[in-house]
Amino acid sequence: MLVLAIAAGLALTWDVLLASRLAQLRTTPRILAALGGLGALLAAPALLIAIAIPSELTGRSVAGVAWIWPLTVAIFAAESLYATVRRLASPLVGVPVTLYNVLLLIVAVTRYLEEGGATPPSWALTLVAAYTTALGAASGPVALASPYAVLVPLAAPALPGRWRVSAAGRAVLALAAGLTVAGVLAWLPAAASAVRSYDRYASDPLQERPAGDFAVGVRLLPPIEAPPPPAALRNDLALVDTTGAELVSLVVDPSGAHAAALDSIARVFDPLRRDSTLLVVTLGYPREAARRRRASASAYEAERLADLQRIVRRLHPDYLLPADEPYGRGARALGSLPVGTWIRYLTDAARTVRAIDPHVKVGIAAAAFDSRDSALYAWAAAPGSPIDAVGFSLYPAFAGAVTLDARMRAADRWMRRLAPPVKEQWVFAAGGYPAAHGEAAQALAIWGTLAWATSHSDIKGAIVAEAADYDDITGLRAASGRLRPAAAAVTRATRQLREAAE
Repeated sequence: MLVLAIAAGLALTWDVLLASRLAQLRTTPRILAALGGLGALLAAPALLIAIAIPSELTGRSVAGVAWIWPLTVAIFAAESLYATVRRLASPLVGVPVTLYNVLLLIVAVTRYLEEGGATPPSWALTLVAAYTTALGAASGPVALASPYAVLVPLAAPALPGRWRVSAAGRAVLALAAGLTVAGVLAWLPAAASAVRSYDRYASDPLQERPAGDFAVGVRLLPPIEAPPPPAALRNDLALVDTTGAELVSLVVDPSGAHAAALDSIARVFDPLRRDSTLLVVTLGYPREAARRRRASASAYEAERLADLQRIVRRLHPDYLLPADEPYGRGARALGSLPVGTWIRYLTDAARTVRAIDPHVKVGIAAAAFDSRDSALYAWAAAPGSPIDAVGFSLYPAFAGAVTLDARMRAADRWMRRLAPPVKEQWVFAAGGYPAAHGEAAQALAIWGTLAWATSHSDIKGAIVAEAADYDDITGLRAASGRLRPAAAAVTRATRQLREAAE
């Protein structure tokens, strides 16, 4: 995201400086001065609103002004169009900047409408998917769900340059805007295929599990760093009730693995567990995890084992994952560590957990589906390993359901090698990307994953992530509190499975 953050900073600086100079020139048309000044005034706060809106923790407080971001982008689009049509800006600069702003306007309006529960036309969703893919080329997979994956509109330079460097700056501005538009347009065919690719899941049936041996769960709350926010807790527990989930999952941040936070969680979830709800806890990664591990690998791992001890003593979860996706989130936090390093840590973690509570099952999830992930899965699933449950994190990617299908096929191959599995198999995380491919695509991705999981008798359950938009835009509930179609898909799945088991 560093590249996008730098680009946003440069764009904001350009917009403010250009607006201030336009305001100082007496020859500037009033309309242009007004549009430029208003756009520069709104740019920074509108960007903050655009970033805050997708989060459950901040979105409700600014939901009433969500329209400011698309309005601000519209002002910049009007400014650049006016300057270009009136020949106040060179067409070589004004045209690409105008096209860039119009592109951002379509994306902003489409996301605003969908956030409000409307269904945008397929061409608009395709353009948003292409925009997301183009951002992903610069920032990686985080662009699929991060609220920070956003570009800032640009003001057209509707005034004569005073120095030679001004001409070079305008050329760079035009080139950047033009390349962005060209990049998005180049991704349109692939984006259209990605948006359509989820349709194949609409007719996939859930496999009945008459024995009632398949649990559907939901991951709740943001990573636990302190006692959870009351509103988030209340809304997430209501979602569990609405969907009929039989399992809840939490991620505990190492900074939250202390008595106050864990005791608070225990008080909340103990009544649910007495009502037969399963609890899955995953230990996340601390801030600056890679630097801390480089400083002392042994001290870092000792701290994580101490975190596990506190979690087990206070929560006694049914399942405990000592590392969150070693070659998914783990690789992003720590780098891609050797398989042997993870095996040593997981062995020590399982020994630590069993010394306190032998009833807690230790699990691990594959997410990258590469050779290292395959080797770690094979070790964990082998009869002699200390791991009790192995599973997968299944998400689409920029290519949509094509990637999700490929990951499910990889999981099929891995499970077939076990013939039959001796360890429990799970889908520890499943989800989609409503901001990238639309809310209907998210619901279909989750349904398709549940259909695949229920068709494997060895898979004991699937956890849908997340309950709401917290760090990422992946929630069953939008930041405004509205339930997305994916929540209805989960509810339908739990109802069908429960009826089949009665």
